[in-house]
This record gives sequence, C-alpha cells and structure tokens, in this order.
Amino acid sequence: MNSLKFEEKQQFRQKAMYLVYFILLALLALFIYADVQQLILHIPFGAKPASDLFLVFITVFLLAFLLLFYKIKLETIITGESVFFRWKPFKKAYTQISWSEIEKAEITNYGSVGYGFRLTPQGTVHNVAGDKGLRLVLKSGKKLILGTQKPNELAEYLQQIHKIKQESY
Repeated sequence: MNSLKFEEKQQFRQKAMYLVYFILLALLALFIYADVQQLILHIPFGAKPASDLFLVFITVFLLAFLLLFYKIKLETIITGESVFFRWKPFKKAYTQISWSEIEKAEITNYGSVGYGFRLTPQGTVHNVAGDKGLRLVLKSGKKLILGTQKPNELAEYLQQIHKIKQESY
C-alpha cells in the first residue's frame, strides 16, 4: 500500500457553532440548578414543577446531546488505492470506495447545502463546514461529495496520485 495519503478530521467548530454550544450549556446549567433545587433541597422548581424523573431525564439528555455534538467528526482518508470516510462516533468502520469503482473525481464548490449528511440533487453530501469538497461519480452512477476544509491540499494530493488534473481552489 502506498504510504502517501491525505487525511482530514473535521469537527463542528465554526464560530457560529460556539453560540449553539453556549446555548446548550446554559440550558444544561439551568436544568442542573433545577435538579439541585428540587431533588436535593426539596424546593419545587417553578410555579408548575415538573416531575423529578422528567428533570433528570432532560438534564441527562442535554448533557449527552452536548457531548455527542461536540465529539462528532467527519474523518476522511484518501490513498492511492481507495477513499475512506466515516462519521465518528456513529460509524466505527470506514466506508471504503476503491478507485476502481470511481469513474470521476474532482474538487468542487457545491454551494450551501447545510451541515451533516445530506441527500441533494448533486448526490449524497457529507459536510461539516464550507462549500468545497471532493465529488466522486461512481461507475454505478452513485454520486457522493465529501466536504473538505483543505481543498488545495486535497487537489495537490490527488494530482500526485494521478486521480485528477491540475485544479486550484
């Protein structure tokens, strides 16, 4: 196997995402306060207090959601033999696409489609941020785009392994 490879790990760390994290942390802090007041101090929280079980459930849910959202990563590895990607922690194993299955590969600007896993007219888009990615058209007709924060580095690597022609982004 060729030791030369392109690797990228992307997480939701855009400036706007920190506002989402802050709001989730503020909600979590509010529910922890409610838990302490109602469960430990035995003072009902609010005019119409929720059940103890509901408060604990929401607190645990918010904590799990916040940690999971913070931990999500799109991991991409490209070698001379295959393209690998996965959404960690949802998938332990990488999805592997051999170059022999790929009809066309190009770096593209796919516009704003949102974040995460998206089904679009351009194919399945895996995106954490931005609007640039590796578009793969498979011999089966399936289309796939893997978002990247390193389009120039990826284009240079693909040129080195002779998978695309000279491009810059």
